[in-house]
Amino acid sequence: MNKKISLGIAISLVAIGCAITFVLTWTVSLNIYNSKIGTSEKYEGVYAKLREIDTAVRQNYIGTVSDDALEASTINGYIAGIGDKYASYSTPSAYYELQQSYDGVILGAGFDAEENGSGYLTVTTVYKGSSAELNGVKVGDVITAIDGKSLLSMEPGQALERLSGETGTRLALQILREGVEGDITVNLIRQQLEVESVNCRLLDNSIGYIQITTFNAKTSEQFSNALKTLENIGAKALLIDVRQNSGGVTSVLKPILNNFVPSAIAATVEYSDGSRKTLIETDATETLDLPTAVLVDSGTASAAELFAAVMRDEYGAVLVGTTTYGKAVMQNTYEFSDGSALTLSVGRIYTKSGTWNDTGLKPDYSVELTAGTTPDAVDDDSDAQLQKALEVLAPRIPTE
Repeated sequence: MNKKISLGIAISLVAIGCAITFVLTWTVSLNIYNSKIGTSEKYEGVYAKLREIDTAVRQNYIGTVSDDALEASTINGYIAGIGDKYASYSTPSAYYELQQSYDGVILGAGFDAEENGSGYLTVTTVYKGSSAELNGVKVGDVITAIDGKSLLSMEPGQALERLSGETGTRLALQILREGVEGDITVNLIRQQLEVESVNCRLLDNSIGYIQITTFNAKTSEQFSNALKTLENIGAKALLIDVRQNSGGVTSVLKPILNNFVPSAIAATVEYSDGSRKTLIETDATETLDLPTAVLVDSGTASAAELFAAVMRDEYGAVLVGTTTYGKAVMQNTYEFSDGSALTLSVGRIYTKSGTWNDTGLKPDYSVELTAGTTPDAVDDDSDAQLQKALEVLAPRIPTE
């Protein structure tokens, strides 16, 4: 009797449980369905409005409508609307050039620039041996016109696109420079240039100096060669200069950091859903043991900041200079069928000491250069940041 009652109760409980599960599943599914329908209807409303605007323009506008300009403006307007200040859209030709730069090859006049919020472009990198360097273009220059056309008359994203062009073609820029009155006109030639992203030399007191101008696919090999060169000529300390380095390919940091950091999770990424994944995990069995300082400034950004942060957190390097740019976001690039691409911020980067997004890395020794000067425009004796780093390193060098 008891067994039959227990079995009946059990069957009833199972039935009730199934019913509850069905109701919950149906409710959740209905909510998801309604949400998708609502989102779809909202998108259709936006598209319908765009079609109405397009029809009105094409039927009534006194001027000429450029489909290419409309497409670029629509795409860039959408990207601007999401609030990601680092997101960008690249046309097929611009994306090809971007890929080449990651491989250590520059196609263009030999400089990088970014939109500065005023409608103009600011030069962020000038590559050694390029037409830009040979014609005096400097980091921090503000580009106001390209080939005689003011940037203020261009659509969003159009100015960066106009910097691209076939190898051998000419590019005329009007620029503003701090401390110089009026516009400066420079005439450049677009070229293909293999970039040496690392250079080195031995300074006083056997301090090895390594400058990293960008992080591309060839940087880790060039850095390794620089270390060997300095080791062979007796370097007893290191001064690594990433000032005005706007970043590059994050994946090349691991082999560089393996020279300094033993096995460790050096950096992670936190995504929008709260999950975290490892970004850099070193796996070195042998590392250097040299007093090290890293030179940084407001132009040190992205991958260069990550390098500096890990060197301080994991190796004990001291940072000298000024507060860095403050870009600690993980970006992914999504390529489309026509060869164009979207670069989007997808996560925030953390090291042992936390994140520096929007705030920048604060140096251990804060030193300003003379107003209006940049690191590449001063010699060693006039470089207050470099001299301070040498001063900091000197007592740390082991005596024989």
